[in-house]
Amino acid sequence: MIAEYIRLNIPVKDEEFDMIYPDGMRKLSRRHFTEVDVAIQAAQLLVTKPKQKILDIGSGLGKFCFVAGSSTEASYIGVDYRKHFVELCRQLAVKHRFRNVSFIHDDVINVDFTQYDAFYFFNSFLEHWDRSAELDDTIDLDYDNYIRYSGFLKDQFEKLPETTRIVTYHAEVNQIPASYRLVSIHFGGLLKCWEKMPKPISELH
Repeated sequence: MIAEYIRLNIPVKDEEFDMIYPDGMRKLSRRHFTEVDVAIQAAQLLVTKPKQKILDIGSGLGKFCFVAGSSTEASYIGVDYRKHFVELCRQLAVKHRFRNVSFIHDDVINVDFTQYDAFYFFNSFLEHWDRSAELDDTIDLDYDNYIRYSGFLKDQFEKLPETTRIVTYHAEVNQIPASYRLVSIHFGGLLKCWEKMPKPISELH
């Protein structure tokens, strides 16, 4: 029912949406879940052509994918290194009939970014240096991991083709390569849309 409301553009409050999650998971919502209106806006920015595949980097409990998949026709794939999060997302997708979504249990470093058309990034690595952002105690947290993941992400973004779009939420500007231009800013500057620019003519020779 909640997915149908979003498809029909019926306003849904975050408190209402979050009722799909177990009690213990709802406490993560305020800081770690993408809000419904933010997810809808992000999806609209990411979808620029039909049948796109959009990767949610560090999808957590899947709220962005669920909302975005219900509000646009693109396919949303979430990847997360917490197996119990991915298993819950798969169960919720079936139970609540969320469409256009799938979830992968893996380390993002093992993901081939060239298989996707656009990317959503809600600063998934923050917990590695800010322990107040820790989701649970099931993985090892280390500042070196933050540096490693951020560097990997930037390298992968740099390799992507022109016009690739990335939408970031609560992310650091230095995690985006200089080859991307800032297309638009929303929600007080927290949500940003980036697009890969064509190479200068001087670099094409």
